[in-house]
Formats: sequence, structure tokens, C-alpha cells
Amino acid sequence: MLAAIGRFLTAPFRWIARTVFGRGARSARKSAAGYAAKGLGGEAPSEESIVERDRAGGVLFVRLQRPTLVERTAADMTLNEAREYAAQAEKFYAYPFPLFARSDFFYEEVEQDHLNHALGLGEGAADENFLMIMQHFRRVLNANTRRLFLFYAPMLLVLTLAAAFYLAPGLSEVTALAVGGSEAKLALYLADALIATLALALLLLLYHWPYKVIQQHNLLGLDNYITSKFSRINQNFQVAKRRAMNVERNKRMPQADELRQEAGDWTIAYHWLALRLFFCEMTVRNAVYQIRRNTGLYDLGGVVLSVALTAGAIFGFGHIDAARDNFWIEAVGVAGVFVVAGYILAMGGATRETLSVMQPREWNRFHLIDLDQTIRDHVGEDKLQIVTFRDRNRIE
Repeated sequence: MLAAIGRFLTAPFRWIARTVFGRGARSARKSAAGYAAKGLGGEAPSEESIVERDRAGGVLFVRLQRPTLVERTAADMTLNEAREYAAQAEKFYAYPFPLFARSDFFYEEVEQDHLNHALGLGEGAADENFLMIMQHFRRVLNANTRRLFLFYAPMLLVLTLAAAFYLAPGLSEVTALAVGGSEAKLALYLADALIATLALALLLLLYHWPYKVIQQHNLLGLDNYITSKFSRINQNFQVAKRRAMNVERNKRMPQADELRQEAGDWTIAYHWLALRLFFCEMTVRNAVYQIRRNTGLYDLGGVVLSVALTAGAIFGFGHIDAARDNFWIEAVGVAGVFVVAGYILAMGGATRETLSVMQPREWNRFHLIDLDQTIRDHVGEDKLQIVTFRDRNRIE
């Protein structure tokens, strides 16, 4: 109910956001295929440049630009690049991952450290920019949520309590007409209810626009980027797989050493491309988990902060005007409505609503490339040819 009211109240502002800030979700989603097909280059070379580029992206919240892609295309993939992939794979296979990890408070930081080493962060590897982009998006998304839950909403609550203290007595003279002018306290409580309703409407407005609009815009750009990157890795995997299975067609016996080396490079390359896709998925999983977890912590922290601010307001305003001895009842009522309707009911589904724009079913994920079937076909075909030629030579 509150979400429907919020959508109704913010409909004009959301229309303005779509007009001013750019294309809506539908047009941006359609453009994902265009980005993937064109293979636009120019992915930010460092996280600092990404941050600098996005500083002017929003007023209350940070609005991120869609990352662009520099993953090599399958058509341009050469033997030298396959050897580069093979070299990266050798570093991964030879790296002794520590069994006794750091004793960080949150285990996902330990897991991310493992993924950073696996994908070669800081070594100029192919996924270095992907790792920095995922970290930057996670931090910005968390920062936007933190601003809403721990700054803007508590600040609005303080203003609401101040309005209940200073404006409710005057407003009660107007609301007294609704109760016949005989119940002064009832009129005062009705004035507090009107103030709380207005504050809640402002909170819903802030939540649905600009917060949710900007968060969904950021995640939609990230979703398009992940779609393009995973698709490109899958294309390169298919190319490396075909070349590994057919490398002997262009070689002769005098080129045996060259054949052995090239076949090994292409085979390790497609193995590593599949593992890259798996580790990139794990990086996305790690980032999304942290976003979900932190949103819950910010929500809980906002509730605790609101309770503390309410207690402080009761204490502070009680010293300003001792005649308002029952102001604590008003403050508890106003804050209760604000916290329950705002933090729990309206913003309780913030993570679910913002993450709804991501479409992992449209990604070329690790479990869809059939690495096990590729290995079975590759090894089986090679063994079949060996047996076929051996038997043919025996017959001859």
C-alpha cells in the first residue's frame, strides 16, 4: 500500500527523471545488445578515473555512468593472445592460495582477496578493470543507501520532531475544528499525525525518486556491462575451443614441436577463459551479497539511530518548554509511525526493488558453456583419431 502511494506521489518526478537523466530502463535494456555487438572500447584504465568521471553524476546521490568494454573480440584473438591467456592460467595454477586466511571481520573480504589473486589484480590481467569497476559500483551503491538510511531519513525525522514541537500547537487550533473544539489533546495528536504523514510522504518521495531511480540506473548500466563482458568471454572461449580441437589440420609431422606447443596454448586458453567466467561470476556474487548485507545493516542502523534521536529530542525539547510535559507521547507516536512505515514497510525492500533490474538469466554464465562436455569431446576426438590411425597403419 505504501509503495503504491509512493509510486503515485512520485510519478511526475520519475517522469522528469527519465526525461532529464536520459533513457529509461526499457531503452537502456535494448541498448545492451548494441554495446555488446559494437564492442565499444575505452574502459577506464583505473578506479580513480572512474570515480573522477562520476563525481558530477548526482546531487543527493551519485549517478554512475555505464562502464565500457575492452575485452578482446573473438575475431581478433590470435595465437599470441592465447599464449597470454595461457601465461595467466599458469600463474593461477601455480599460486599457493593460503589455507589460513586473514582474520577479517567479514569473510567476503577474504573471498574477494582470493578472487583478486585468481584474476590477477595489479598484474595487468584482462579482468583487472572488471574487478575495479565492481568494487567502485559496490562502494557507490552502498554509499547511496548509507546516505538515505543514516543521514537523510534521520535528518528528516529530526525536522519532523521539531515541527511536532513547534508547529503542532498552532496546527491543533485548525484540527480542533475536526473534533468539535472540545478535545484539545485529541486535536494536538491529530496535528502530530498530519505532520508525521507529511514527513512520511517526503521520505517516500526521496526513496522512490531520486534514490531508487538512480540506484536502478546504476545497476542497469552494470547489468549491461556484465552482459557484454560475459558474452565476449564466451565468444572467446568458443573460438579457443575450436582452434584447440582443429589445430592439427594445418600442421605436418615436421612441425610436431610447433603443433604440440600451439595445441597446448589453445587448450589452456579455453580452460582459463572458462575459469575467468567462473571467477567473474563469483565477484558479482560477492558484490551483490555485500550490497544486500550492508543495506540490511543500514536499515537496522537507521532504526537504532532514529530511536536515539527521538530520545534526544524528548530530552532536549523537554528542557526548552517544561509545559509540554506530554511531548514524549507525541514524539514516540510520530517517530513510531516514521520508523515503522518508513524504515520497515516502505524501505524494507530496498535491496529487492533495486536489484530487480539485473537479469542474470541473460548472462552467458559458466554453467552454460559446458566445459565438461568440451573436455570430453576434445579428449575423446583426439583419442579416436589416434586409434583410427594406429589401426589403419596396422592394416596397411
